[in-house]
Amino acid sequence: MKKMNVLPFYMTYPTVAYTKENGMVEDLEYFQQMYLNGARMLQREIVKSISILDYDGSMIYDAYPDQFMLRRLSAKLLDKMKKQTKPEDPLYKVLVQEGIDELVFLILLNEVLKRRHKKDMGFLQF
Repeated sequence: MKKMNVLPFYMTYPTVAYTKENGMVEDLEYFQQMYLNGARMLQREIVKSISILDYDGSMIYDAYPDQFMLRRLSAKLLDKMKKQTKPEDPLYKVLVQEGIDELVFLILLNEVLKRRHKKDMGFLQF
């Protein structure tokens, strides 16, 4: 009996498994561009602040980041932004709204997720 050398279907297109890895980060960045003005102002400030924590061994790169530490970090960021803004600044109106602490926490989580996926691509890309 003649043995056929047949490749599995996933081997015929080897880049399909690897091209979608960056797709999540690109999608996240695209949707972040659609944030409302207030959320976009918050995001800019959070990105500036979290850049300090973007190093190897940082808590944002832990296998399971601690929720308490992330909430504490978001509270510190919010307090820092409130102290730095003046009442006539448009960002100040956003910072004094009720529930803004939850929004800051969500934007912080999105930024941590984005940085984790940019740094560790998961699959080896050739």
